[in-house]
Amino acid sequence: MAPASRGGCLAALLALAACVQPDGTEAASTLAAVAPAPRLSLQDAAARLPAQAAGFLRGQTLPARPPATGQEVAYATAASRQRAAAAVKLAPVGADLPDGPDSPAASAAFQAELHEAVQGRDRARHLREVRRFPLDSAFTCAALEGTYGRQPVEALVCAGGVGGNLVRLKVSMPKQQPALADAQGFASAIIAALRTR
Repeated sequence: MAPASRGGCLAALLALAACVQPDGTEAASTLAAVAPAPRLSLQDAAARLPAQAAGFLRGQTLPARPPATGQEVAYATAASRQRAAAAVKLAPVGADLPDGPDSPAASAAFQAELHEAVQGRDRARHLREVRRFPLDSAFTCAALEGTYGRQPVEALVCAGGVGGNLVRLKVSMPKQQPALADAQGFASAIIAALRTR
């Protein structure tokens, strides 16, 4: 190797070494900036949704209702006199969508899901938001309470970006003690299933 080439290689190695901290944090963030997390196609995201999650069983997968695009996957707890129902809606956006709840697209998806839950067409359902919180650095969620007819009910709505897809999630169930199902645990299980590894 020519002396000039050796000098260039040495300079490059020294520059790389300067980026590395003793605990490796700077090196990891530098590598993450160079190699973005892989994205999931809509089909891959739907295939990752589990058959069971926090006591909910997966049901049908249907195309999203127009004008929305994507897919909607139904979940419910095992058949009994009372049961909890859930839906996971996946809409493809692409590599430009950052993971998490803070992008304009994710914020709009959350507001749309919340509006649909609170102001929906079903006049027998009356829900109000009682708490809003982040979940697993992926979703913004809102806990809801109210009535469906005379039945006290509770719900959870969440939305965020995961793997290039907008994910909207809703869980609803009769309100009772102890709770019929773990809505937050279900949402966390969906996030875990969709996150790329």
